[in-house]
Amino acid sequence: MRLSLSNRQLIVYGLVILAASILIGSVSLMFPFGRDQAIYAYAGKMLLEGKINYLYVFDLKPPGIHFLFAFIQLIMGESMLSARIFDLIWQCTTAFIMLVIIYKLTAEKFLSITLSVFYIFLYYRNDYWHTLQTDGSLNLLFAISVLLLLSNYFSHSFIKLFFAGIAFSAALLIKYTIILFLPLVIVLMLFDNKFILSLRIKNILLYSGGILISGLFILLLYYFTGALNAFWDIQTIQTPLYTKIAYETELQGFIQKQLTKLFLFSVFTPFIYLSIFAMLATFIKRKTSFPQLLLFIWVISALFSLIVQWKFYYYHFLVIIPPVLIASAIGFSYLKEFFKNYKKVYFSIAIVLLAVIFIYGFKPYLTSYSSLISFLNGKSTLKDEYIKNGFTSDSVFMISKTFKAVEYIKINSSESDNVFVWGFDPLIYYLSGRNCSSRFIYNFPLLWKGENTAFREEFIHVIEKNYPKIIIVAQNDPLQYISGYNEDSKHLLNRFPEFNKILAEKYNYRTNAEDYEIYELKSW
Repeated sequence: MRLSLSNRQLIVYGLVILAASILIGSVSLMFPFGRDQAIYAYAGKMLLEGKINYLYVFDLKPPGIHFLFAFIQLIMGESMLSARIFDLIWQCTTAFIMLVIIYKLTAEKFLSITLSVFYIFLYYRNDYWHTLQTDGSLNLLFAISVLLLLSNYFSHSFIKLFFAGIAFSAALLIKYTIILFLPLVIVLMLFDNKFILSLRIKNILLYSGGILISGLFILLLYYFTGALNAFWDIQTIQTPLYTKIAYETELQGFIQKQLTKLFLFSVFTPFIYLSIFAMLATFIKRKTSFPQLLLFIWVISALFSLIVQWKFYYYHFLVIIPPVLIASAIGFSYLKEFFKNYKKVYFSIAIVLLAVIFIYGFKPYLTSYSSLISFLNGKSTLKDEYIKNGFTSDSVFMISKTFKAVEYIKINSSESDNVFVWGFDPLIYYLSGRNCSSRFIYNFPLLWKGENTAFREEFIHVIEKNYPKIIIVAQNDPLQYISGYNEDSKHLLNRFPEFNKILAEKYNYRTNAEDYEIYELKSW
């Protein structure tokens, strides 16, 4: 059985994936940034200016996503549309890598193409807030690592193992929660009887070496830029503190509902159970070779990454899509083997199942395509579509409000002026082209439940040293799930009297941009 594709097949199938990605994923070009993407984009912008993250931009996420957005802006420029185009290319490549992996595991052309296209379909059914996120961005790097490990199994190469380690390390630097994969894959490599013990140990050392060298490079980067302490504090102390606050305020009913939905009636449910079926059938048939077990530990680690966060926002589900789709391919191949004398029955089952999932999951595209068609017909501008798509259901975030604040800043300040937003809308900095006066680009680390005296003192010192030209105070943005207080930013000013005093003494109120109060520095 041929487990690799010819160059001609790779080109043809690649073009099919590209066409499907453009057809399906083009809806995302009408998506603006949400808060998270704005953080990543601003941090990436600062990196390109030589200002290292954590030292100049406080953020709780691992550094990989900041470097990815710096790379996006380096090659594509600074715009929300450019980032969305890059994401389309990135996810298309992910689907192509999945196609190669599926074919290596099953030699099934139909499954390889169909389930790879389903990855694009399941990814882009999410809206602006839940695409271009960490959990979706790491999929390509994770898939490359798995593909290199599989390729090494079929044709041994220390270089492949080393770069498999680098690829996984890059994925890990985007999202730490996939860490369970590492000990499992090392155990798997240790007991892989295809290679003699000495070679197995060398394989582990080369793979681990790729991970360690990547990690060491990051540590040295932060050390020599003077940002190591800030990096270490945020990743090991502040992030667990934030997680604890989120756990304390998360609604238990929400958690239970999402778990029930995941395993009983979500768009992912059939693929999860096909994955479970594939695992059981593999063990029953005793086909537990390295490739199959490698895939299953990918499934397990992805599900662990989803569940351990205990939040279940839609973008958290993105990490499970590639492994469960690939495992489903194995499940389908077992069904085909079972119905080998009734091929029409098998194809009928497969097509009906996939069609039902497609129809069930298509609903979000109804509004997405209407937005894209309206723009292509010239009936709306890109900004119009951003405003139409860029809001949360509770109206806490609305990009229309952000645009109004940005417009005021651009008119009433120069690019060299710093500004500060007392709230949680870092998109204002990115779209206005103005830098934040402090590394605290959102306010909740300065007021969340927990010890933050040092942060407050640092913030006041920086503000007093170089007063921002404009300060924006947000209203109607309850921050319970990130600060621990069920109050909006306007009311939370009372919990930071030192800053409230500066605002009262040094600034004049100018106007309101919907939910944003705008203050300007007094001229003396």
